[in-house]
Amino acid sequence: MRAILALFYYIVVFTIMIVAGIPYTLYCGIRGHWEDCTKICSFSFQKIIFKLFGIKVSVKGAENIPQGINYVIVANHQSFLDINVVWHSITRASFMAKASLWKAPVFGWVLNRSGNIPIHKNPRMNAGLGKILKKRLESNYNIVVFPEGHRTEDGHMLKFQNGIFRLAKEQHFAILPVTFINTGKILPKVKWAVYSGTVEMVVHPLIRYEDYADKPMADLRDETHDLIESAMPYKQAELAAAKEAATENKEA
Repeated sequence: MRAILALFYYIVVFTIMIVAGIPYTLYCGIRGHWEDCTKICSFSFQKIIFKLFGIKVSVKGAENIPQGINYVIVANHQSFLDINVVWHSITRASFMAKASLWKAPVFGWVLNRSGNIPIHKNPRMNAGLGKILKKRLESNYNIVVFPEGHRTEDGHMLKFQNGIFRLAKEQHFAILPVTFINTGKILPKVKWAVYSGTVEMVVHPLIRYEDYADKPMADLRDETHDLIESAMPYKQAELAAAKEAATENKEA
């Protein structure tokens, strides 16, 4: 049953992309505002898809979502649902993803026109990536990046790769750290299923360039990772256990 629901989920998403997404993308292009393409994604997940599948989103730190500026969202990655939650609850946004996705008929065209940025396996083919990202931000796009590189299977965060933090040091953009909780349970990587339930999302304070200008890239990477991980239930449990142990040792 869950496998059928998962199949239905992807069919609904794909159908909306074809029936509404492509015409709306063309409309945005005619108006000269390609950056507005993903508004249809925000509308679809808010008003149709999440309600249809019983998916709710609880947002902590909504006051940290910037207004009037463009930024790069850096988040942990558990599920294909993660980007859907961004559209639902934070902002219209494009994302950086593996270049192989651009090979898909129709989907690749939509990815290109909606401002998404392909990442190639061959580092030489990524030359100029920083300039592309900066141009997107200057053209009123927000960009989502998952520095783990791929979805975690057990919910525990993986180490962050260097790429986006190296680009941040080069291009001086603002970073919005976000923690996704339970997306991997609702739309898991390890099996073909979808469940109703509540996704929790923590939006951390914006990291502006002046906040990290004097930091080495590795420090920015690790501090951002630790900040995002600090909101994960397993990490909070570890910290609580360590605090309790320290208290017991002090009393002894």
